[in-house]
Amino acid sequence: MKLFKFIVLALLGIMGQRLSAQTEVKSPKEVFEMYFGTFVNNDTAVLNRLNDYLRPTVEGETAYQVDFSTMSRDMMKESTENFLSAFSKTTADACRKEAEDYFTAMMGNFKTGKLTIKEVKIVQNEHIEDQKIAEVTYSVSFKVPAKFSDIPTGDIKNVKPEELKKYLVQSVQDFKNADKTVVTEQKFSLYQLNEGGKIYYWNGSPDEIVSGLTDFYFESFGSK
Repeated sequence: MKLFKFIVLALLGIMGQRLSAQTEVKSPKEVFEMYFGTFVNNDTAVLNRLNDYLRPTVEGETAYQVDFSTMSRDMMKESTENFLSAFSKTTADACRKEAEDYFTAMMGNFKTGKLTIKEVKIVQNEHIEDQKIAEVTYSVSFKVPAKFSDIPTGDIKNVKPEELKKYLVQSVQDFKNADKTVVTEQKFSLYQLNEGGKIYYWNGSPDEIVSGLTDFYFESFGSK
């Protein structure tokens, strides 16, 4: 009887060790906050923390290699060029700096969006046996102008440099003094990974966060 009791206690001890080892390195809430801080706020310190967290799951490599400075510069250049292409070359050349300031202010308000996590639900992955998914429901609030300054009217190719420049300068101020808060609710999935007896969460398509939020953000400008 003593031997049987010893064996049972030993087995329970082993099971307890295994169960205790299968712990979350970070909660889904904490992991999503790192994804948001990285891909929406573009915070390099948060990116480093996210990569450190995921390193054991990618054989010690860096999961996400993002140069925010280069990415921001390229996006700014592309956005500015696309916007100015609608105007005459003379007007475009004269207003390039103001256009860059305009997109800087616009994206600045986006990057400072405020995150609130509403709910985290753990569900079974229907496609992969023995894998759980953390479904994160969250809301983000942005500050946007309730109303923009009037854009120059008439044939856009005939807009004079001083007219466009005035519009862009005022629009920058509209963003800086944004007087309206808009809120959207979104969902994002984090997939469980078991590595070294520990549970990690990740998603290989973090751009889904940005695409869902930018659609809402740009549609909210100037609404009553």
